[in-house]
Amino acid sequence: LNSDALGLVHRLDRGTSGCMVVAKTDEMHAQLVSEFFLRRTTKTYTTLLQDTASSNLDNEGLIDQPVNGRPAQSKYRLLERYSNNVALVEFEIFTGRKHQIRVHAAEALHRPVLNDALYSNNEMANILDGGTSQQFFLHSSHLTIPRFGIDATAPIPVSWIPLCRH
Repeated sequence: LNSDALGLVHRLDRGTSGCMVVAKTDEMHAQLVSEFFLRRTTKTYTTLLQDTASSNLDNEGLIDQPVNGRPAQSKYRLLERYSNNVALVEFEIFTGRKHQIRVHAAEALHRPVLNDALYSNNEMANILDGGTSQQFFLHSSHLTIPRFGIDATAPIPVSWIPLCRH
């Protein structure tokens, strides 16, 4: 195996939970990495975003905005809006830029990922352990690699449930 990758086929931002693909052999690692490189995968993420009751966030949309100077596209869909100024949003990414969803949420939607210290002004941090939590709310919820019949799903973490209330 690639000694630096240790079988890891793709990356998730530190602090992101959910689906990951790990290869057991060098041959499979190379094939799976190629699928990601050729964008023959589907990557869906679920996130909690800072929101307001008077928000004008569309129910769905396409974001085509560079991240770190490189083209990046994401599709989003509003799943649920909660009374505590939190919105549950699903993102599908078509490119795999570092921090892509976090940047698109904060800069294109003007609704940062909840508790994201890097891209948020932390208005909502007080609802999470008095602002001391290091967790931000981004989760790799579904990953498919059709060529290999991979279809992985991970439910949102139970730690999110208290924030998903009406």
